Amino acid sequence: MFPKKRRAEGAPEVSEDDGDEFEPLPIIGRHCVDRALKEADEALAAIEQSAKQIRKKLRQQAATIRDLITSNGGQPMVTGPLSGEIEINVGGTVLCVPRKPLLLPGVSGSFVAYLLLHHLDGLPKDTKGRPFIDADPIYMDWLFDEIANVGAADAQGETKEIVFEPGPDSSVPSDPFYHDLFFDNKISSQQQQQKDASADDLGEKKDAAGGAKKADAVDDPLSDLRTSVESLETAVDRLWSAELELTKFHAVMGPFLKSKGGGADEIRSVRVMGKRVSTTEATLAFIGRDKPLGTAFDRSMTLSCISTAHFSKIVDFARRQRIAPRGSRVRAPTAPPSNQHQLQVDLQMYGLQTADIYTPLMLPHEMQAVIEMTGKENAKTELLFKSSRDGKAYPKMLSSAQGKSGLLFALQDNDTHRFGTFIDGELTSPDDPDDTDDYSVPVFFFSLSGAYNAPTKIDVPEEDQEVAVAGTEGAVEDDKERPRANVCIGDGYLWLGYGDDGPAADLSSCNQRMPKDLLLGITERSIEMATGVWPPPAASHSSIWKYGRWCVLMGSD
Repeated sequence: MFPKKRRAEGAPEVSEDDGDEFEPLPIIGRHCVDRALKEADEALAAIEQSAKQIRKKLRQQAATIRDLITSNGGQPMVTGPLSGEIEINVGGTVLCVPRKPLLLPGVSGSFVAYLLLHHLDGLPKDTKGRPFIDADPIYMDWLFDEIANVGAADAQGETKEIVFEPGPDSSVPSDPFYHDLFFDNKISSQQQQQKDASADDLGEKKDAAGGAKKADAVDDPLSDLRTSVESLETAVDRLWSAELELTKFHAVMGPFLKSKGGGADEIRSVRVMGKRVSTTEATLAFIGRDKPLGTAFDRSMTLSCISTAHFSKIVDFARRQRIAPRGSRVRAPTAPPSNQHQLQVDLQMYGLQTADIYTPLMLPHEMQAVIEMTGKENAKTELLFKSSRDGKAYPKMLSSAQGKSGLLFALQDNDTHRFGTFIDGELTSPDDPDDTDDYSVPVFFFSLSGAYNAPTKIDVPEEDQEVAVAGTEGAVEDDKERPRANVCIGDGYLWLGYGDDGPAADLSSCNQRMPKDLLLGITERSIEMATGVWPPPAASHSSIWKYGRWCVLMGSD
C-alpha cells in the first residue's frame, strides 16, 4: 500500500585513510563483549567522521551567511551615532526616521529596521545623495511616525506596539501591502544578536560559577557527548534559521536595493500640481516604457491634467506590481466613491488595468525550463484555474483539472522556496466520492528556487511514480491507513490538502518529503527541508494552465 515512509541512511562510512591514535581493540574472547566493543568503536569512528564533515559544512555555511550579510553594501554591525535621524527619499517625498528606535524590541527584527541599519548604502541615491526607497510615501510616513512613537514610549519607560489598522483616515493606507513587506517580515537573528550581547555579562558570571561545579562533577564522557550534540543541534538550527531569514530578506527587499547593472536604479521624477512624484527606471521598464505612464516621466514635463493623489496611486500601482512577491495579489488602487470613476479613467489613460493583478508564480523563462523538462514540444498555455480567483476548495480544483492530461503542480513556501511536480497523465478521481483512486503514471518533481539557484528537474524511481486521488468526500491514507490528504503524488513525496487527522479544510496545506539521494548538489539543511523535517509548506493560491493538451496546476503562497 502506498504511500511508503522513507528513512535516512545509516551513519556515514569511515574513511580508511583516517588515522587512529588508539591501539586496536583487544579480543576478549566472549562474543557478546567483543561485538559490543566493536559496535562502540565503529560508532565513535562514525561520530569522528561526521564531525569532520559537519566542520566542513559549517565553514561553507559561514561563507554563505557572510555573503548574505555583506552583499548590496550590507554592514555586519550597526555603525554611526544612534541619536541622529536617517533622511530618506520615499517616492519623491523626503522623510526622516530616528535611528535609536530601530534597535528597540518590536521594531529591531523588522525588515525595515534591518534595511535602514545594515543596508542603507545598498539603496539607490537621489541627486542629493539621499537613499531612495521606491515605495508609497504615505505608508512610510505613517510607519516612521509609529517608529518614533515607539522611541518616545521607551524614553518614558513604557512600551508601544505598532499595529496596522487601515481606516478612513487618508494618512493611513487601506492596503497592508507595504506593511506585510517592511514590518511583518522579521529577522529574528537580529533580535537574538541583541539578546546575546545583553546576556554576555550574565553568561560570564554563570561560567565562573559553573567552573567549580564541573570540577566536582563525575567524569562522564557519554553524557558530555549528548550535551555537545544537543548544543550542536541548537547552534546549527540557529545558523540555518539565520541563513533562511537573510535569504528571504534579499528576496523581498531585493527590488528596493541597487541592481547589478545600475541602469534600473536611475530615479525618474515628474511634478504634478507642484508636487514631486518619483519612481525608478526599473518600475517604468517593468510596466512598459512605451505606455503613457512611462512617457510621462520626462524631466521636462509638468503634469496638470490629473490630481497628485490619483497620479501617485497610479505610480504606486505600477511599482507594487514590480516588487510584489511571485504568485501574490496586487490590489488596484481605490478612491472615495465620488472619485472612484475618475480614478479608473485615469488608470486607463496611463495604460494600466483597473482590476487587481495576480503576479505569476513562474517567470516566463522558468515556465519554459519546466516545459523542456517534460520533453513536450509546441506547448501553448491557457489559464484554467486560479485559487485567488476560484477559491481553495478541493472540489473546484478537481473539476477544473478533470479530463486534462499533463498536469504541472507548482507551490511556494514563503518568499524563497518554489517547487512542484509534473504528472504526465490525468488527475483521475473515483466514481464514489468516499473512495480513493490510486494508479501508476509518469511523474517527476522540480525546484524553481530556494533549494537550487535555477529550475532543476528531480527524477524519481519508476516504482514511485504513482498518484492517489481522493473523492470529494474521501481521503488518501498513509502507509498506516490513516486519512491524510486530498491528493498524494509520487508515492508519498507530495501531499495536497494535508492534515494530521484527515484532509485539511482547503488545498493551502501541503506536505513534501523527498529522499536525500534524489536531491543532488544542495546543502544538507535544504535536503532536510525537502524531506519534511521542517513544517509543511502552505500554498494559498493555485492556478491551472493548459499547454494545448497539457495543463499546469500552479500554487503559490
